[in-house]
Amino acid sequence: MTASAYRFVKRPAYEVSPRFTLDPVQQRIVEHRSGPLLVHGGPGTGKTTALVEAVAARVEAGTAPHRILVLGFGRRGASRLRHRITGRLNRTGAEVSVHSFPALAFAILRLAALRRDAPPPRLLKGPEQDLMIRELLASDEVPWPDSVKPALGTRAFVEQLRDLMHRATERGLSAKQLNDLGVRFDRPEWVAAAKFLGRYVDVLAMSSLTGGTAYDSAEIIRAAGHELAQDPQLIRRPEFVFVDELQDADPAQLELLRTVAGGGGHLVGFGDADSATYGFRGGDATIMREFSTLFPTAAGADAPELTLPVCHRSAHAPHRATAAVAARLRGGTRHRGHRTPEDVGDGDVRIAVLPSGTHQASFIAQTLRRAHLIDGIGWSQMAVLVKSPTEHLPQIERGLRHAGVPVHIAADDTALSAKPIVARLLTIIQCGLDPQLLDEATAVSLLHSPYGGADALTERRLRQELRRRAMRDDSFRNSGELLVEALRRPESLAEFEEDWARPARRIAGLMERARQATGTVESVLWQVWSDSGLSEQLSRRAVSSDRRAAAADDDLDAMMALFDWASEFTDRLPGAGCDVFCAHVLEQVLPADSLAQQALRGEAVQLTTAHQAKGREWELVVIAGVQEGRWPNLRPRGSLMGAEQLVDAAAGHSPDQLNTISALLEEERRLFHAACGRARDRLLVTAIGDDESQPSRFLDEMGVEAEIVTTLPAPLSLPALVARLREHACDTDDPRRPAALAALHRLAAEGVPGADPGDWWGLRALSDDRALHLPGERVRVSPSTIERLDQCGLRWILERHGGTETASLPQQVGNLVHAAAEAAAGTDNPAETMRNFVDRRLGLLPFEAPWKAAQDTRRITAMVEKFSNWLADNDRTLLAAEAQFTVTLPEVAPGVSAQLSGIVDRLEQDAAGRLHVVDIKTAKTPIGLDETKQHPQLAAYQLAVEAGAFTEWTDSTETGGASLVYPGTSTKSATVRVQPALPDSADPDWAKNKVTEVAQRMTGTTFLAVHTKKCDTCAVKQCCPISGKGRSVTD
Repeated sequence: MTASAYRFVKRPAYEVSPRFTLDPVQQRIVEHRSGPLLVHGGPGTGKTTALVEAVAARVEAGTAPHRILVLGFGRRGASRLRHRITGRLNRTGAEVSVHSFPALAFAILRLAALRRDAPPPRLLKGPEQDLMIRELLASDEVPWPDSVKPALGTRAFVEQLRDLMHRATERGLSAKQLNDLGVRFDRPEWVAAAKFLGRYVDVLAMSSLTGGTAYDSAEIIRAAGHELAQDPQLIRRPEFVFVDELQDADPAQLELLRTVAGGGGHLVGFGDADSATYGFRGGDATIMREFSTLFPTAAGADAPELTLPVCHRSAHAPHRATAAVAARLRGGTRHRGHRTPEDVGDGDVRIAVLPSGTHQASFIAQTLRRAHLIDGIGWSQMAVLVKSPTEHLPQIERGLRHAGVPVHIAADDTALSAKPIVARLLTIIQCGLDPQLLDEATAVSLLHSPYGGADALTERRLRQELRRRAMRDDSFRNSGELLVEALRRPESLAEFEEDWARPARRIAGLMERARQATGTVESVLWQVWSDSGLSEQLSRRAVSSDRRAAAADDDLDAMMALFDWASEFTDRLPGAGCDVFCAHVLEQVLPADSLAQQALRGEAVQLTTAHQAKGREWELVVIAGVQEGRWPNLRPRGSLMGAEQLVDAAAGHSPDQLNTISALLEEERRLFHAACGRARDRLLVTAIGDDESQPSRFLDEMGVEAEIVTTLPAPLSLPALVARLREHACDTDDPRRPAALAALHRLAAEGVPGADPGDWWGLRALSDDRALHLPGERVRVSPSTIERLDQCGLRWILERHGGTETASLPQQVGNLVHAAAEAAAGTDNPAETMRNFVDRRLGLLPFEAPWKAAQDTRRITAMVEKFSNWLADNDRTLLAAEAQFTVTLPEVAPGVSAQLSGIVDRLEQDAAGRLHVVDIKTAKTPIGLDETKQHPQLAAYQLAVEAGAFTEWTDSTETGGASLVYPGTSTKSATVRVQPALPDSADPDWAKNKVTEVAQRMTGTTFLAVHTKKCDTCAVKQCCPISGKGRSVTD
C-alpha cells in the first residue's frame, strides 16, 4: 500500500444529534419553566433525552447558555452530557456550563481564592492523600485499639481509613461528632479515627500555608458549599439548573445543590432509585424520596414529581427481564410501571451457564461474531459488561481477541496495575531499585513479558546453562536461585552470547538502567521505557495489519496514562521517589481517572464494567461472570474500619451487620438491574457452573430459563471454516469432499491462509532438507550421546535442541555423589572425605518436603557408604578422576569429520597394567548382565583407551574392560556391572563400528522414534508420534 493511501482524520468536536419525538411526559418536562421538579424514570425511559431537549428549548427561547448549569455524575457522565447538548444545539462557541459536582466545587473555590488574591486551590488526589496518611500513621501517637493495630500501615488499612474519613466528611461529621458516634455505638476504631481526623485536618491546614489550600475529594464539596454560604454573590445564580443521575449524589453534593439552586429556584433533577449503584462512594438514594421536601417551591410547597411511563430503548424481552429484576428491589413502585411501545420488536434474552471461564469467553466471542456476520450488527453496537475489571475482564478480552473480535477498553476502565505492559515495567524498576524484591516467580514473569520476550524453551535452556556453570564451580543450588542471581548481576550473563540468553540480558540490563537512572519519576520511567525498545515496536504493530494491532494500541494507551499519572505525581509530590510511585500504581485495585490521550478507535466491541456503562446503550449487551459470591458480593467492604456502618449511624440507623448485608444485596441487585437496562434488542447473561462456582441468584429473578451449555458452537471464522473444509477434503469417503475442495480452491485464490494445500503441514516443502552436519563441519560424539541416540533418534535430536527438563532432584543427587567421589579421589580417607563433602552441601538440594528430605538424606548417606566400601574392596590403582579425553575418528560423511570426547568418572589400572574405566550410576535399578556386554557408553570408553586418549596419565593403550558402579540400589553393597575387554569379545571391532554408525546417524536428515522401556520417563513424549501423548504433524 502506498503512503497516499493513508490520511489523518480529525476527531469531530461534536456529533449532531437528531431530534426525537417526545412522549407527553417528556414534553411536560421540556415545557417546565420555573421551580423545582423531580423526574423519575427507569432505564431507557428518556431521562437524559428530556434533559437535553429541555436545555435546547431554553437556549432556543433566548436564554444565554452561560445562565444554564447542567450537572452530571462524574467526569465521564458530564463529558457525555456536554457532547450531547452541543450536538443537539449544533453549534460551538458560548456553551452551556456542564460540570460534575467536584468540577463545580473546584471552580467555586478557585473563584473564591482569586477574589481574596490567594493562591489557587489544589485537589489532594489519591497518591498524595495516601502518602500523607501513611506518614501520619507512622509518626502519630493515636491510641488505636488492639483490633486494628496489626493492620496499621498496610495498604488496606490506609484505604479503609481514607474511606471512613470521606464518609464522615460527606455527611458533615466533625471529629467530635465522629468520636461521639464511636462512643455511642461502641466502636473504638471510630474514636481513634476521630483523633486521627483532627490531626489530619490540622496537617492539611498547615500545608496550605505554603501554597494553595489543599482539599481531598470529599472535603472539596463541603468547602465550596461553605464559601457560597459565606458569600452568596460569589457566583451568579444560574437561571436554570438540570441534574442527571441524581440518585448517586452524596449528602455533601446535595447540600451544595441546595446552596446553588435551592429556595424555589428552577431545578430539574433526573434519577432512578433502582439505578443507585455508587453507595460505596457515599451515594445516597434517599434523595429520590426526599427531594420534594428538600427542594420546596418558592411558596413552600413540596416540589412536583413526574414519572416517565415509556421505555424508548428496549425491545419487549429485554424490558421484561429488566423489570422482573426491578420488582425484587425495595422501595416505591410508581417509577417501575413504564412500558414499551407496541411497535417495538420482541428482542431476545438468553442466560447461558458454561463449565469454565475459557468456555465462557469462547461462547461470548462466537455469539458476537454471529451477531455481526449473520445479523449485521456493527461491532460498536455491542458491549460486554463485567462487574469487576480484575476478575473476568482480562480472560474475556483474550478470548475475544483470539476469536478475531475487535475490542476496545478505555484506559481508565481498567486499573493500570492490571495492564501487563505497565505492571512489568514498574516491577522491573522496583527490582532494579531493590534487588531483594526479585524472586523466582517474578524473574520468570519478567522473562516471559514483552520486555524479555522469552518462551518456555528459552527459559529451560537458560536454567540448564546456569546449572552447568554452577556445577563447574562446585555449587548445587537450584536453577531458580541461579536465575534470580543472574538477573541481579548483569555481568554474570556476559559469557552467554547465544540467543537463549538474550531475554535475561534484556531484563538484567533494564534493571541496571533503573538502578542508575536519576531525575524525577517521569525521567526514570522514560529512561527504562526507552531502553526497552517497545515504543517503536508497538507503534509499528499498531498501524499494521497484524491481528495484534488493537492490543498494541491498548498497550500504548496504557503507557500514555502511566506517564500522565507520573507527571501529575511528580508535580504534587516532588520529594517522593520512584519506588513510592511504583508501589502506589501496583497496589491500585480500582481504575483511576485519566485525561491522557488515547488512540482513535474504529468499529470495536466495548468491554467495560457495569458501573462505567451507566448512561449508555447498545444493540446487543453481554453481561458476563454473574456468579454467586461475585455478583452479589456480600462481603462487607471496609469491614475493619466500618465505613458503611458509619453511614447508617450518621443517618440514625443501627449499624449492625444484618443491615449492612441487606444494603449490600440491594445495591448489588440495583447494579445488575442497571446493567440489564443497557440492552436495546438482545441481552445475553453468562455464568460459570462447576464444582467451585455457581450461577448468581439474580439469574433466577429474570424470568428466563437458563441454558446449560456444554458444547460450544462451531467458530464462525475463516480459520475455523478452512479447518472444517480441510477435514472434509481429506476424507475420501465424505460425500461433501468435492464441495469442500471447490470451496478451498476459491479461498486459496483469495489468499486465505491455510486454504492452499501447498501450505499444509506434511505437504509444504521442508524449510531446510540438508543434513544436520555439512562438509567442513565436525561431529562431536560423546559416550552418553551414543547410548541415547542408539535408544531413540527422535529423543536425542529434540533433547539436544532444548527438550530436556530442568535438573530434577535425582539429577542433582547424582551430581552431588559424582562431585563427592571426585573430591575423595587420591585422599588417605576417601570415606571421611565423601561424608564431609556431602554433609556440607545437603542443605543446598531442593527437597520437596521435610519428610522427603529425611528420606533422601538417608539414601544419599547410604550411597556414600556403599561407594566407600566398594573403593576399599577395589584392588585396581586410581590414575585419574573426572579425566577428560578427545579422540579423532575417521571421516563419517563426505567432508565431515568426527570426534569422540567426554569425561570418565574414574580411570584405573589393574595389576596387568591394563586400563579400566569406571562409570558411577546413582539410579536405583541396574541394567542386566547381557545388556552390559553391549553397553555402548562403556564401549566408547574402551575405544578411547585403545585410541590413546589418556596418555596424560599413562602410556598404556590396552583396555582391561569397563564397569558400571551402582551405589544407589537396594542391595547391601554397591551393584557392579562389568563389560569385558574389547579384544576378548567375539567381534573386537563392534565398539568402533557402533561409534562410527552413531556418528554417521548424527549427520543425517531423518531421526526415527523408537519404542523403549524409557518412553514413560521421556521428557519429549508430547512430540513423539508413537508415544500416544503426541501426534506427527505430517499425518
